[in-house]
Amino acid sequence: MSLPKIIISFCVVFLTQVLHADNLQPIADIEQAAYVHALNDAQLSYNSPQVLVESLDNRLRLQQCEKNLQTFSNSAANTVGSRTIGVKCPAATEWTVYVPVKVKVMKPVVVAAKPLSAHTTLTESDVRMQVMDIAELRQGFLESTAQITGQQLRYPLAVGSVIPSRGLKLEKVVKRGEQIILVAAAGTMEVRMNGTALEDASLGDKVRVRNSSSERVVEGVVHSPGVVRVTM
Repeated sequence: MSLPKIIISFCVVFLTQVLHADNLQPIADIEQAAYVHALNDAQLSYNSPQVLVESLDNRLRLQQCEKNLQTFSNSAANTVGSRTIGVKCPAATEWTVYVPVKVKVMKPVVVAAKPLSAHTTLTESDVRMQVMDIAELRQGFLESTAQITGQQLRYPLAVGSVIPSRGLKLEKVVKRGEQIILVAAAGTMEVRMNGTALEDASLGDKVRVRNSSSERVVEGVVHSPGVVRVTM
């Protein structure tokens, strides 16, 4: 092959490759579409969410989409943490790419201010507020120290650990065998009697009590520590 023919052949191949590259869908556009979809979803439920998009393989080659890219997801819009956003080209040369993203929501949550043992009845001095990503808090969390009132820990926690909503139980303010005040209400009248609790109970719980005078067992609701109300 003569030199001119070689040069011409090289130019044709080069131009073909450039034209082909120009017809490729930019990866950045796909990632941006996934980012916008995830951010819009998160903003429906949270203030100032952060969306991190996992970079796609730069070797990905897709035909330039002739229409606007479409996005979708099978997970709930308020999903935090890891999720996947589908990006689809609805044109004749149809293709779909799934983009991994991570949604972070930073919020002040209640954490242990010191090491806490199991069954500790929490007080304000036991806790403090700390900003954390709630996507990582699988056991739940509290957003106010006021929420610990009357709560006990189910298991021990190290300093700085999140106070988990699932790891709390209401303090037992009535104990089995404890002498309590039984308040019987009839209209606007109240009668107070002594009684003995037959089981442990928290505020608002139903509890069986034996009337010390009549020995009758009645069921009432714990009104406050040592006080059970029944309706006559």
